[in-house]
Amino acid sequence: MSLLRRCCLIAVLCWQAILPVHAYDSPLPDLGDTSREGLSPSEERQIGASVMNQLRRSGLLLDDPELTAYVNQLGNRLVDATDDARTSFTFLPIRDPTVNAFAVPGGVVAVHSGLIVMAQHESELASVLAHEIAHVTQHHIARLIESQRITPWMTLAALGLAILAAHAGQGDAAAAAPAAGPALAIQRQLDFTYSFEQEADRIGMQTLTRAGFDPGAMPTFFERLQKYNSLIDNNAPEFLRTHPVTYKRIADAQARLKEMPYRQVADSQEFLFMREKARVLQGDPRTVLDFYAKTLAEGRFSNRAAHLYGYAFAQLRGRDFAGAQKSLDAARAAYGRPHAALEYLQGQLLIAQGKPADAATQLKQAALRFPGSRALLYGEIDARVAARQLEPALKLTHDAQELYPSDAELYQREARIYEGLGNGQRQHFAQAEYYVRLLEYTAAIEQLQLAQRQPGDDFYLLSRIEARLRELQQDDEASRKPGKSRGG
Repeated sequence: MSLLRRCCLIAVLCWQAILPVHAYDSPLPDLGDTSREGLSPSEERQIGASVMNQLRRSGLLLDDPELTAYVNQLGNRLVDATDDARTSFTFLPIRDPTVNAFAVPGGVVAVHSGLIVMAQHESELASVLAHEIAHVTQHHIARLIESQRITPWMTLAALGLAILAAHAGQGDAAAAAPAAGPALAIQRQLDFTYSFEQEADRIGMQTLTRAGFDPGAMPTFFERLQKYNSLIDNNAPEFLRTHPVTYKRIADAQARLKEMPYRQVADSQEFLFMREKARVLQGDPRTVLDFYAKTLAEGRFSNRAAHLYGYAFAQLRGRDFAGAQKSLDAARAAYGRPHAALEYLQGQLLIAQGKPADAATQLKQAALRFPGSRALLYGEIDARVAARQLEPALKLTHDAQELYPSDAELYQREARIYEGLGNGQRQHFAQAEYYVRLLEYTAAIEQLQLAQRQPGDDFYLLSRIEARLRELQQDDEASRKPGKSRGG
């Protein structure tokens, strides 16, 4: 279940205080004036870009190339199965142990690490992403904003007070607050958002089926999520819950399931490995180590190779290099064949042990075996930088930029390499291109201005810097005019 209702209420009330106690400290952007009829495509893209930037600044994003690649691979597999090919999606893993995900206009879907860890099967995780994708493709927030033109602000304020009271555990106050505003208008608001949830469930199940996942995973996960909510929501009235998973929604999903053929879908090994990586990244290091030691000793795991992989990763983060190597070797033996996640972890272990040259060789060989793994590519670049093999690292980075010109991480690595080479002009130029790909145009302009002030007599490079600066400044000026949006 998403945070769609929360985001909508923020959009309508422009009131950050209605966020529940476990929400992000980083505020979401103003979603626009409710007097307008919905949101234009350019406005939706601007909202999505703003949310991504704020999440990056908040430090909540999980800066892990494998986990990021996995959630985007899974999410885009679902997007390809939808009827809407107009929206470009980005899936962001967030370090947060709560079981959650949320979508905002512009195709941004944030996935909590707690959701990945709680999912017992890949189809369960896919069911939540399919639900979130439906919120975006059906433009639910834009439709809700448009609907608010006829809703009194006092009614919305009363609803906000009720949400505040519910999350503070004040059940009586929560029940009384809606009475302060017109009950009919509040019910209209709730019915409207519930209809969105029902629509997202229906379309999400269709997407799951088309993408080759088990549609039965949606009601199964809903039931478990409902039990989870009953533990954290303090018995608040159902319509005030952040995740209103109702018996009716579960029953509706089960009824739809009867019309679909039975399907069992095996979990991918990528899901099993990344679930353990998410568990390690979101948890306390000591607690996570104790968890793996105990569950391995008791044989309580669903996949031995993935569990050993998680243990090895936890040991690496705890700087127990010998233990990590032992667990990784056991994971390799349990899996029985090479896997990109195992190879990447081996490279990270070698770098941590102070053997970057060995890591570069190992990761290069692994990248030849798994050419689609961006993490192995990043790993080899990082290993060569650590080994002071800067020229080979630079060539590898430039070759990769030819293949992946929109990959911001490659430009960040290019900037670091040029810093090591002592070339300030190219360092700041590369850093500017990194910010451009993150849609951080003000920061990009600042980097280009820094590049201009660096010593150097490369006329061709200076011309490129000046041309790029003019282009971004013109785009920035145009984007500030009413009705305009910044281009890519």
